[in-house]
Amino acid sequence: MKLGAKEICAAVLLFITVTDASIFWDIPVLRQVLGFVLLTFLPGFLLIQIIRLTKDPLEKTLFAIGLSISFLMFGAVAMNFAYPPLGILRPISLFPIVLTFTVILAVLTLLAYRTGALDIQITLSPFNTLIDRILSPPLLAAGLILVLGILGPLFVRSGRNTIFSLLSMLSIAAIAMLIISRRVPERFYPLYIFVIAVALQYNRMLASLNLGGVDIHVELYFANLVRSTGFWDPMYSITSSLGDYVAMLSVTMLPNVYSVLLNVDTVWVFKIIFPIIVAFVPLGLYQIYKTQTKLSRRSVFLATFFFMSFFVFYTYLPVIPRQGIALLFFVLVVILILNNDLQESKRSAMIILFIASMAVSHYATSYLFLFYLAILVIGSALIRSKNRQGRRQPLTAAICILAVVITLGWYMFMSGGAALEALISTGSHVASSLSSMFSAPADPYVAAGLNLNIVSESFTQQLAHDWQILTEVLIVIGLAFVTWQHRKTSKMSSQLLLLSLASFAILLLIIALPSVSARFNTVRSYAFALLFLAPCCVFGAEAIVDFISTRLHVKVDTALKLTSAALIVVFVSFFLFSTGSISEIAERPSNYASLSSPNNIDQHILYPRNQTWSYVVSTSTPSEDVYGSKWLGDVKDRSLVYSDVYSKSELSSYGNMSPDSVRFFWPVSFNQPIHHAYVYFGFTNQYGDLAILTNAGAIEKVRTASVRALTTGAADRIYSNGLTEAYYYP
Repeated sequence: MKLGAKEICAAVLLFITVTDASIFWDIPVLRQVLGFVLLTFLPGFLLIQIIRLTKDPLEKTLFAIGLSISFLMFGAVAMNFAYPPLGILRPISLFPIVLTFTVILAVLTLLAYRTGALDIQITLSPFNTLIDRILSPPLLAAGLILVLGILGPLFVRSGRNTIFSLLSMLSIAAIAMLIISRRVPERFYPLYIFVIAVALQYNRMLASLNLGGVDIHVELYFANLVRSTGFWDPMYSITSSLGDYVAMLSVTMLPNVYSVLLNVDTVWVFKIIFPIIVAFVPLGLYQIYKTQTKLSRRSVFLATFFFMSFFVFYTYLPVIPRQGIALLFFVLVVILILNNDLQESKRSAMIILFIASMAVSHYATSYLFLFYLAILVIGSALIRSKNRQGRRQPLTAAICILAVVITLGWYMFMSGGAALEALISTGSHVASSLSSMFSAPADPYVAAGLNLNIVSESFTQQLAHDWQILTEVLIVIGLAFVTWQHRKTSKMSSQLLLLSLASFAILLLIIALPSVSARFNTVRSYAFALLFLAPCCVFGAEAIVDFISTRLHVKVDTALKLTSAALIVVFVSFFLFSTGSISEIAERPSNYASLSSPNNIDQHILYPRNQTWSYVVSTSTPSEDVYGSKWLGDVKDRSLVYSDVYSKSELSSYGNMSPDSVRFFWPVSFNQPIHHAYVYFGFTNQYGDLAILTNAGAIEKVRTASVRALTTGAADRIYSNGLTEAYYYP
């Protein structure tokens, strides 16, 4: 059975109607599932069909996702300013959002039908054929990865046992080995990339009911601020020390659209929905590597797999949602810039839209993009001049100027210039560091990002350390090989090579200027560099095997087998080491060998913050901190609250306290009297240290006992749940 344009149009309108009915009648599960599909896929699908930008299925999917997210953010902003003059004082609430989006989507559907954009043939297979396809081994394997990725953290949450999390990691490793061995059809590679990305992030995010990390707590505070008022007030950013958060629509608008329409708490928007959106980032990388390198499809998958294996993807990005959203737009812009087969006017319009979407999602990612943009423009101009090519420049001056104006202008006006000041401050640090390049002390973040001079606790951790060093060596070899061979074989497009060299230059800059590295956040900078350096790691491994095979005069078939074996040893082992699976299996069998394990309190006492009782599961905010934060938030007056670095973010998210009303413990504050203020000690402070922020911006550890002796003598203890305490200074 085939569906024509009229049937597709009717089906889309029916889908919108059914979704609206499930929202207004609040039908559990149906409202969440249909609402998610409608918000995440339908706007972009209709828009990409109308503009007819590309015929590539994967590109259409990626652009559709990007257009949908842009539609949600900018659509909500338009409502925010257009409706209050009409008497609708809570535009970011259920009825305004549903009615507005329904009208817009219905109009887009009819427009797509009238313009012939829905003239696509969709064939409905017989039920038996559909069942056979679903039950095919490749799809069952993909489903198994996803199910284990969800079941693992849920079992950790209920039984404190990591067996299913380990099985999830091992199933991913098995699929990677089958793909390297050419046992899986190439058409399934994108599907496996997507389910692996979702499973990796869910394994960390769903292991607790509470949030982990630091930044995500502040994001939750500002998201809830908009949710409670039903209105986004950008002027709040002028009076807040964290005004840049207010200006990020990925924090204030996007989670609230999902939360309101799906009727789910914002915490679960961050935990369930955002990881699915971020999972499209590796798919975008797969498309870039596929079209811009001469790697085989297997090697393209492997390069993408290597990027996902780095711990930042499944530990940092999930707890910094705004950066994950911005990274998606970053990748989409790169796809558009590197694809010269698209119609110029449409491509330019999409580039501008996605640059704007990236700018309103995360300022640091946007600033980094401007650096790459400058490298592309200058490098492409030099290449064209040297080769005397008359080929049109993919980036026009107008696009580059607009990119700078949009990025700097948004945060200059919407956050009181806070983000711009941070950029200028970073620039001054770079300048000052140039004069003390060799005398500045090494920054610990460089070691964390590159896994250098790490003191290993065990043999498996030492192996994990060595394996990451190995991949870094392969990246250097691969980049040198691609650069050296570029004139002869062009293993990589000139533009992607420029981006790879720029990424390598960023890493060298951070290593050479230690005083600047912390401001760039070296760990995440390394992850950004891997966006373009990941293929170089594969090139390096293949080049070494090819060199050895040639020197030893190995037969072609044997050389192919050696290549597959080498790739499995390097990349699958790196994945298992990076995710902590090997350390978990070798060192903590009690976590998976039985259903019993130490209780929650003992685990936190034995493994304080920034550590965990398991190598494959991250520690989140203890429930005791959630209870204590909520209690203090309900009873406190306008007095300040003093806490350590991590507890401050929890007081904002769960205690609903303005970040401006919570102060860090500074080293100088220990000997100064505190009056009319609260002192808060979190769960881990009772058994570990306080995380203190120094004037240099670094985090130091100070014994809680020594601080307590200085601070609590003249204070009244007003709250204690046995593990979290609050004091008040009259």
